[in-house]
Amino acid sequence: MDLLNLHALFKCNKCGSCTSVCPLYQQTVHEGMAARGKLALLEAVADGRLDAPEAVRAKLEDCLLCGACAQNCPSLVPTTDLFLEARSGLAKELGVPLPIRLLLTALGSPAMMDLGTPFSHLFQWTGLPDLLRGKAGEVLPEVVRAALRSMPPAPLHSFRSRVEGLPSNGDAPRGTVGYFAGCFMNWGYADAAEATRQILMRGGYRVEVPPVVCCGVPHRVYGDTEAALELARKNVAALEKYERIVTDCASCGAALKEYRHLLKDDPAYRDRAEAVSSRVADISEFLVKYEFQRPQGAVPLRVTYHDPCHLIRGQGIKSQPRELLKAIPGVEFVEMKDADVCCGAAGSFCVTHPALSEGVGGVKAENVIATGADVVASGCPSCLTQLRAMLRARGSSIRVLHPMELLAESYRKTVEDQK
Repeated sequence: MDLLNLHALFKCNKCGSCTSVCPLYQQTVHEGMAARGKLALLEAVADGRLDAPEAVRAKLEDCLLCGACAQNCPSLVPTTDLFLEARSGLAKELGVPLPIRLLLTALGSPAMMDLGTPFSHLFQWTGLPDLLRGKAGEVLPEVVRAALRSMPPAPLHSFRSRVEGLPSNGDAPRGTVGYFAGCFMNWGYADAAEATRQILMRGGYRVEVPPVVCCGVPHRVYGDTEAALELARKNVAALEKYERIVTDCASCGAALKEYRHLLKDDPAYRDRAEAVSSRVADISEFLVKYEFQRPQGAVPLRVTYHDPCHLIRGQGIKSQPRELLKAIPGVEFVEMKDADVCCGAAGSFCVTHPALSEGVGGVKAENVIATGADVVASGCPSCLTQLRAMLRARGSSIRVLHPMELLAESYRKTVEDQK
């Protein structure tokens, strides 16, 4: 495994600032969980003192990639970038494990995802997931139980299939928006995706939903950089005609904004990727920037908010979702403790590392419950799934919603009140 960014790697002075903010270190008090320990391993690999690629990969995968360590590093070590580079090198050396390879193949194929959506919906409709999450499923392997716990609410029809042929708001006065409906939003949270579309149309925009593919985050996480690059090229080609590009998934937004860096060495796509990345906005960022229409319908709920890592650290977006929620009449907004700390989902980490994920997620759930909120909102579908699972495990009835669902509910009530 070769590491290109050796200068950045050896900037770590072992001060331990990362240990104070790493959710996994806080759970385990294990040096190998913190960035400092992982960087020490990579230094040993880089200078030839260590040759144990499987063990190194296992330790690098004990990471949420939440970015808290990089944000808190006084030496400005780009820890997340280094870990992703190392994972890529190890994937080239060792290959990607078969189960992960199958997952990444499915995510990269809209046809395969479309094929599986009705079966996932039927499986959930039978009630089997709830049954198997209880005592009846105790005989199942832990990873299977974790997968059942982490299932998103699969709709019968994906969001994109729902909107095919629907009007896109014709001669909208404020121009056209290309809405990037990512994997989780399209095949899991289709109702939230529809809320985003309706809000944009209500705001005076023509909304088009281009045939995009996976943003590539899962592929980069598991070191399949070539697949991530190919997905990025396809998305750049699908999105480059739009002057305004909006997404409501924190991870997708961070990925799209990173295309300018991911494709910087590709002469055929470098400038095109730069143009696309510069036009991308999270839905909360977009609405606040372009002065969204203030809702009038009352939604009398106590609401708290969890910051997705890819939104607050990946994109620097914190105030905008809160501004939208506070603008809804009837909403009593309450800040939770450690709102910006990772919830432990981290994509498939909640399945591959269930005990660690539940430990981190359990703390988050207790912080949500302590607010006395009726609803916890978050702008990341992975976070929504984790929050729902962690609250359900504690018998909590707190609803878990995307901020756009609450905003759309207020707009609907505005229309109803006007009739």
